[in-house]
Amino acid sequence: MGGFLLFMFFSTIEGISIYALALYVFRYNFLRYLGHSLVIIELINFQNYLTREEISSLSYMAPVINLLITALFFKTIARIPLIGAFLMTVVGFAGFIVTQAALIEILFSMDQVQSDPVKGRIIQLATGALVMFVGWAIYRLGYGFTKDFEHLRFHWEHLLVITLIIVFILLLGLMMYFMNVFASLIGFLLALMVFLYYAIRKEATDNN
Repeated sequence: MGGFLLFMFFSTIEGISIYALALYVFRYNFLRYLGHSLVIIELINFQNYLTREEISSLSYMAPVINLLITALFFKTIARIPLIGAFLMTVVGFAGFIVTQAALIEILFSMDQVQSDPVKGRIIQLATGALVMFVGWAIYRLGYGFTKDFEHLRFHWEHLLVITLIIVFILLLGLMMYFMNVFASLIGFLLALMVFLYYAIRKEATDNN
């Protein structure tokens, strides 16, 4: 239980910092989406823990799925055009990775971080705190990129996203059935269903 709680806590710090940086850099107020982002981050962290512990053969998929889930969050909940959502996702993850790599070089070494769990946790905490602070400072000082993504919005992209989410849910359901790993992939399924709910709700709101 202790290992699980530590994994969830430090992974949550990482997730929040990535979402915060991505939103703040493009002049969106992260605090407006804090509650929703925590729900998705916890679902994905829980999923990553199960994948790592119970179906390690699928652990290589985690980074790709994390990128996809983050982009869907920006698209369906923050209501950012699809191209902008993917761009923000790349910026958030790239900023976190670069910052973490720099801190490892400054404070320790990669071998030390990989062999010493305490130093690994220190790096996670320091990276998360620094990334969040940098994002917040950029936003508060009025810097960053203006959120001019609307001209990149395609009129058919919302229907495309709903279709893709449904396809992903069906494919995930088939994987869970044939691999008999229902509990181990439930986090991904719940996250996708949250996105589907918000995507359909937005479609209904736009049509009223």
